[in-house]
Amino acid sequence: MRLTFPIVFFYIIISIPCMVFAASNKNDAYHVVVPEFLNSPKIDGKLEKALWEKAVILESFTQYEPREGTEPSENTIAYIGYDRKNLYIAIRCYDSDPKAIRRTLTQRDKVFGDDGITVYLDTFNDKKRAFAFEVNPCGVQSDGVYTETKRRRRGAGFNKIDKNWDTYFLANARIDKEGYTVEISIPFKSLRFPNSGHQIWGLQIMRNIQRKNEEIYWPPRSRSINGFLIQAGEIRIDGELDTGKNLEIMPVATGLKTTGESFVPEAGLNLKYGLTSDLTADLTLNPDFSQVEADIPQIDVNQRFALYYPEKRPFFLEGKDFFDTPLELVYTRTIVNPDVGVKLTGKFGRTTVGFLSTYDANPTEIVIPFSAAYSGDSPMDRGLVNILRVKQDLFKESHIGFIATDKEMGQSLGDITRNFNRVFGVDGHFKFKDYYRFTFQILGSQSKVGTERTGFVPAMTFNLSRNTRHLQFSAEYLYLPEDFEASSGFFRRKDIKQFRTRLSYAFLPQNEWIVDIRPSIEYRRAWDFNNILTDDEFRIGWFLTGWRGSFLWGGFTTEMERYNGIDFHRKGFRASLRSAPFAWLNGMFNFSFGDGIYYSDDPYMGYKTSFGFMLTLKPVTNFRLFYNFKNDRFFKNRGGERVYSINIISQRIGYQISKTLSLRLITDYNDYYKELFNSLLLSWELRPGTVFYIGMDDNREKDDIGIFRNQGKVFFIKISYWWRV
Repeated sequence: MRLTFPIVFFYIIISIPCMVFAASNKNDAYHVVVPEFLNSPKIDGKLEKALWEKAVILESFTQYEPREGTEPSENTIAYIGYDRKNLYIAIRCYDSDPKAIRRTLTQRDKVFGDDGITVYLDTFNDKKRAFAFEVNPCGVQSDGVYTETKRRRRGAGFNKIDKNWDTYFLANARIDKEGYTVEISIPFKSLRFPNSGHQIWGLQIMRNIQRKNEEIYWPPRSRSINGFLIQAGEIRIDGELDTGKNLEIMPVATGLKTTGESFVPEAGLNLKYGLTSDLTADLTLNPDFSQVEADIPQIDVNQRFALYYPEKRPFFLEGKDFFDTPLELVYTRTIVNPDVGVKLTGKFGRTTVGFLSTYDANPTEIVIPFSAAYSGDSPMDRGLVNILRVKQDLFKESHIGFIATDKEMGQSLGDITRNFNRVFGVDGHFKFKDYYRFTFQILGSQSKVGTERTGFVPAMTFNLSRNTRHLQFSAEYLYLPEDFEASSGFFRRKDIKQFRTRLSYAFLPQNEWIVDIRPSIEYRRAWDFNNILTDDEFRIGWFLTGWRGSFLWGGFTTEMERYNGIDFHRKGFRASLRSAPFAWLNGMFNFSFGDGIYYSDDPYMGYKTSFGFMLTLKPVTNFRLFYNFKNDRFFKNRGGERVYSINIISQRIGYQISKTLSLRLITDYNDYYKELFNSLLLSWELRPGTVFYIGMDDNREKDDIGIFRNQGKVFFIKISYWWRV
């Protein structure tokens, strides 16, 4: 049977972590009781000593980058207190050269390459998830959710903080002759935490000194420990906390005017209600899903698999991590135009629950492979999407979970159940023997379109990894049949049985110029469900980090890829360099060359080159220019006839008039399609949800004589206000 190997593999591996789990290391020096303030501090960045000296004071910060475990080059002191409504944190960041502090006045959540501090609050103290609050020396706020076990998509960067999550908190900062100070006030109603008499939360504070490539932490962070949140200190709050009614109301009004058409106004409403401190309900009616920030263009020519675009719509981003699983069953960009949406997310003790339901006016299709009865042209105008996610914590860093997704489609609400796709599955993450992690997911799907109906189709994945201070190893198995349909998720490829393993070793010079060097080898082998070998890939790579946040990555690949019944053997090389040598300059350059396949009904082996760069310029504190350039070229053979050449250039110009008011211009040009896109936006953002946008999008196309013809302008306006009761 085709399931024999995966099931045997599963039972062998899962028996190990279920027997042996690591206990967390504790140090009483990093477990503190937070005092209650009788008078609330004014959040102006001035750090009034008379008040803050009544707080608990944290001074034992330790360097992590570049020299782990050593004294920081600059001193840092943190102060923490609370009252019934807010948690207060102040940090004095001493600096021997205040003029060299890197800072930018920019929009909320758009801070990059600056000095600053980050506070991680693991409010359930489960070592899995934490709220992150960042503030730079100009007082610009960023916030997000850090997820310990999140598996990053390739090309998504190295930060596990999802900054799409937004909440309300106050922050301010000031630069003085001693360095800079930061003051933060976080309302308890902005957080989720256990509904209990006293609170014990995990806490980590990180300070970043960019020009020295220095990260310092309280408590100390070590590469010898597998995991980040497991190394957190703890704060205890014994007093009663007031979260109020925790009702949030956000009406939204939008308007759209397209060339040659009338102005079209729309109204919507978003509601959020905290049923308890650990359970939140969300409701959206006629949501505004206009994207103020356009997707960065991607090259879509000669691509074998679908491109991935990240979610940007606020309703789906809130609590998004609740629905994450090893296989991406929830890709909310498949929900195109919902009229109404309901969401419930929270945690009860050791149980995490998430539920999402939307009624979509323009759903994506459900596909049943091998079916001649379904051609994809039947009008199915409505879709009902329901997703249920439950996770149960096991010990400190492990969990087991269940997920169900259900997509019903029909021409009206009355026959919405005529067509469906339903997926059920279990998954788990286990940490054991200090350095080992085992992750698995086993799924089954069933679909019906018209009169065609599939049976029960299984899919699964298993991953075992070992991460120590120097050695990293992982092995992964994927089992994904072609007839496995998950229409609410994202899969680049199906009809694949794949084994992948990776081994790397870290050399740690930890000096000013080189922090670490990580050579690696990786092997991947895949078959289709006719047991025909489709991929055989071997890669040698390296990753080097060092001076001023620079990194150098490279890799040589030799592989066999089977396409359209032909085995193509190819070799290629890729490399990337990134650096931030100055406060006003940050850039990355990448290139690749080697054999390439021209994907068509009559495919052939050619030669492919690509290069690109990203460049951020900040000539003054409140002005930023960002450029992203990509070039792809394909030749029939090396040095031969060129088949195509693609150039894409993207420009983002931002001028921050004040903390709340900004002006932004986007320009994207694709010379392959001869398309030019411009977008001008004036933004006023008082806080998340309280915004005013007015802007214009302009699309142009170059004609045969080189003139850009206007394809239409779109003028838009958006007003929303966030009430918190």
